[in-house]
Amino acid sequence: MTIFGEFKISGNELVATETGAAIPLTREFARDAWRIASFVWLINGVRAVRRVRGREPRARISFFPRKPRSYYAIWPVCQLADVKIVDDPEEADLHFYFEDCEFLTAPRLAPSAKPAFNVGCFDIRKSVVARIFEETFGYALGVDPSAHHGMLVEKSESNGKHDGRLVEGPIASPKPGHVYQRNIENTFDGAEHVDIRTPVVGGRTTPFVFLKRRARDLRFTNDNHRVDLAATDAMLSRDEQEKIAAFARAMRLDFGGLDILRDRNDGRIYIVDANKTDMGPPSAMRAQDKLTAMRALADAFAAMVDGALAK
Repeated sequence: MTIFGEFKISGNELVATETGAAIPLTREFARDAWRIASFVWLINGVRAVRRVRGREPRARISFFPRKPRSYYAIWPVCQLADVKIVDDPEEADLHFYFEDCEFLTAPRLAPSAKPAFNVGCFDIRKSVVARIFEETFGYALGVDPSAHHGMLVEKSESNGKHDGRLVEGPIASPKPGHVYQRNIENTFDGAEHVDIRTPVVGGRTTPFVFLKRRARDLRFTNDNHRVDLAATDAMLSRDEQEKIAAFARAMRLDFGGLDILRDRNDGRIYIVDANKTDMGPPSAMRAQDKLTAMRALADAFAAMVDGALAK
């Protein structure tokens, strides 16, 4: 069965037709789906109030090759930033490249010469993320599995698989289509693994990050038992934020999300994933925290839109 043309039900899983990412159809999934729907209704309510008050859009934007659904982060951001999503590129003031595809051999052409976001971000494979990370931060995430002695992480090159696992190196025959990375002890207390999900807008960090908390046996999944909103300045130093901005520029990522891990052994951060079609906000967050985070992203997005139109 196909849902919205983007997902299909296969057995007891919901599978994304573009990426192949699979989500188990469990009670937890139903709970998260309800939370997402509730937040969408909240945003629609905010938008309705603004319409009644006669608030005009600051700009019109078209997405290509397809529009984002309401469960993607850019959708509530556009609503809160007063940026109207239009179907016809001719009516748009700006364009936004939006496609759940981690690799193209060349960027897609924007519908016109008007300002366009994320157009240059057409290769977000994990090997590329690791290479750009090393070039901008000066230390490595990736390892040579045939020479590395000790534990390392093996995961698919493609995004959304959540199939990471610990393996013992050296490995005589690395798996095709997989990458090998250092084992990062991203725990604050030695037990609970914490991903620092870091939104990027205008190629820079925003005021807030999401702390995605997982039990040790679920560290490589997307099953968060809690997600907290935290001030970016409290979690990332100014120098780290500048390097993150340099990484985003090198990736040509105008709007998206980064998965960042801090290793409790060496204190350093590691960018392990970059997403240009970020879903969000995380369903496990409190509703008020979701709205606070999306308003901050919307303010940054509005500034990016205004800046692009002023050039």
